[in-house]
Amino acid sequence: MSQSRNTKVVSALTYLDCIQRGSTEDWRRLYKLCKDPKVAQQVAAVLPLRDPDLLPSALLWKFLLEDLHPELGLAIDLRPEKKAIGV
Repeated sequence: MSQSRNTKVVSALTYLDCIQRGSTEDWRRLYKLCKDPKVAQQVAAVLPLRDPDLLPSALLWKFLLEDLHPELGLAIDLRPEKKAIGV
């Protein structure tokens, strides 16, 4: 998978792309990056923007991030009823 399909700069959207469409190796790399609290906070902030059809992967990452950094108090809200989805 291209690490930066959306831009030339690694950003939170790059991480979201990895979560939604990445391989197992991509996820392993992202998990290592998420050991840095700053990266974990960026990923947590972008998770609610995930594709509604890909909720299971976002839920997994929510659990991983909250477990990896309980001191951050991330409280990632992925409830679909909290989002206004337009077509």
